[in-house]
Amino acid sequence: MSTMPKLSIQFHNAPGAPTPPSMSREHMVDLTRAAYERSNVHLDRDVVDIHLAEVADQAACSLLRDRWKHDFPVAAYTELLATVSALRSILGYAQSPTASDVSAWARRLWESSAAAAGDDKEFHEIQLRGGPYNEVVVVLWGPKAPQAPNALAGPPLTLELATERGDSENLEYGTVHYKRLNRSPSGGARWEYWLDSEHPDPAEGARPHMLAAQTDPADA
Repeated sequence: MSTMPKLSIQFHNAPGAPTPPSMSREHMVDLTRAAYERSNVHLDRDVVDIHLAEVADQAACSLLRDRWKHDFPVAAYTELLATVSALRSILGYAQSPTASDVSAWARRLWESSAAAAGDDKEFHEIQLRGGPYNEVVVVLWGPKAPQAPNALAGPPLTLELATERGDSENLEYGTVHYKRLNRSPSGGARWEYWLDSEHPDPAEGARPHMLAAQTDPADA
């Protein structure tokens, strides 16, 4: 349960003097809950934070799955990410990514794979299956030579990605590991990555962590 301090929206007139009324954070949270209630989704006050975070994460993963399409769903994901980010800011919750942040995360992953692949490399389209990053599609570089005995040449054999869990007051950071299937895609298919059984499963409630920040374990 979040124990964040009470916030309020305070307006000021042209000379800078405060003008009533101010709106309490509790009232803004209840307005948010009421909007969801009209959609037959009941949210207790202490789960609004996590619910909005999960909405943002689902939209981010969907955007990375469909971002090469030029149709309504991509525009919808972009608008949803911006709206949730703005609402979370108004409610005093931790920041969530916009579409630009999601694209920047994918670009950082692409750049790190390029640096690790060396000079003789080629790029591959990959898709993650299961776990917090389920259905994410990105492009990664890989060396043209096999990276291990009995392995096919291709993108990185494993990926370690940052995760977060909990609400804004009690955010916990961790990682999730994915392993590339050792079979070459055919017919325009993507390389598939599944949760790596050699590592513990991600913590229950873990979500993708795509924001570049000093607290980002991937940047440590």
